[in-house]
Amino acid sequence: MENQKFAPLSTRYRNTLSLSRLPRVDGVKPELSGRITVLSNRGPMRVQDGAWVPSSGGLVTALDPLLRARRGTWISGKEESEPSALPDLGYQQRLVALSEEVQAGFYSGFSNGVLWPTLHGFPAIGQIDEAPWDDYEAANRAFADATLELTQDGDTVWVHDYHLMRTPLFLRQANPSLRIGWFCHIPWPDADQFAVMPWRSLLLEGVLASDLVGFHSARYASHFLECAEEFAGARIDPETGHATTATTTTQVIVAPIGIPTKDVRALVESEPVRKLEREIRRVVHGRRIILGVDRLDYTKGIPERLSAFERLLEQSPNLVDEVVFVQVVVPSRETVAAYADLKDNLDRLVGRINGQFSHTGRIPVHYLFQSLTAEELYAHYRAADVALVTPLRDGMNLVALEYIQSRVNEDGALILSEFAGAAEHLQSAFLVNPYNIDGLASTLTQALQTPNDELKKRMRHLRQAVAGLDVHEWADRFLRQLAACDAHPAIREVHA
Repeated sequence: MENQKFAPLSTRYRNTLSLSRLPRVDGVKPELSGRITVLSNRGPMRVQDGAWVPSSGGLVTALDPLLRARRGTWISGKEESEPSALPDLGYQQRLVALSEEVQAGFYSGFSNGVLWPTLHGFPAIGQIDEAPWDDYEAANRAFADATLELTQDGDTVWVHDYHLMRTPLFLRQANPSLRIGWFCHIPWPDADQFAVMPWRSLLLEGVLASDLVGFHSARYASHFLECAEEFAGARIDPETGHATTATTTTQVIVAPIGIPTKDVRALVESEPVRKLEREIRRVVHGRRIILGVDRLDYTKGIPERLSAFERLLEQSPNLVDEVVFVQVVVPSRETVAAYADLKDNLDRLVGRINGQFSHTGRIPVHYLFQSLTAEELYAHYRAADVALVTPLRDGMNLVALEYIQSRVNEDGALILSEFAGAAEHLQSAFLVNPYNIDGLASTLTQALQTPNDELKKRMRHLRQAVAGLDVHEWADRFLRQLAACDAHPAIREVHA
């Protein structure tokens, strides 16, 4: 893994998925220098029941040990009703406090009300005509100001995700010596979909002030370069992934995030997880388990997945005695209308399926609307014969990687949406179009009937792919590639 490098797009950037290997810089691995500051909307700690607890997710897993080792800084947004004192994590933390009005406009109104649905390909859900752009701009300036207070010339700043697309520009304008990276953890749409936003050029101007921009998949990197050319007037070098405007030069790379593979392996093989796995198998009376694990979100394709399972039972009613579908839905944004509507729809779908196909002692859908502990989650992964990971659109989707890593016996089947970023890297999965309900039901049947030898062959390939997507190596390689970028000049003035 030491020699693995992220790759820019090659030969063509428009509508291509081909990759090339990045050349080594001066024949040696570039060394990081200066301090590292991370910016994200959510930080390494969150508030639960009035107290600080560690945040979950791949970003914290990747960056927390790195910042501890380098005594870096993590700048994030301030939550309401937070305790006054942050715990000591071994590196500096700074919370960016916004007024209640600006916070609402920035987070709910623009980031999740406009950018989230539009970048996922659901612009009709976004309230574009009512979008509070000024609040988004103000929040991004506040993050930049907090960063400038804590950084010195030559420092490295790594900005994360769609909440902070304007921040790189404000940083570059104030301190051209900073080395700036920006990473997109969600999808990037094609130019036709991105075009619906009136602020398209301003958003691209912000991101293109970075030295290095990363995406999980070549498809999303290709779309970004297409947008940069069309709406920011960028000149694209498809061999190197560079996008050059009148004022900036930015390298775009494909940098898929992973999971902490060693930590997951240890957890999967722990006795508490094995014990919970045995209990799960006991309560379903030996039936084969189909598993879905998702946060409540309209991008995850949960209703379509339930409908496909319903179609399967309509075609083969006797399967209710042979299989059970366990769907875990983690509560999220329930006060937002689109999410509340989704929750109501899921309740109705589960009720309809169970009402029609249940009989005494046999309920076809076990619906868990709750968060699970890590031990409970991985026990479900271990117990599941089939994992249904079928988002309508997803940046990467780590559930697919977690399920694969849990299959220490190289068994089980992964059914994966071709619209998840992970599909680009997990070609041995059963790939499906989640909008095709009949096709998804047919693939479920195929996965359940595939001989064990074939399943093991597929899973062996998948586990090899996941081994190359370790989250700690992802962070290290991105930062080393950022260090290898040519020094970014000041925002150049353009004269008529």
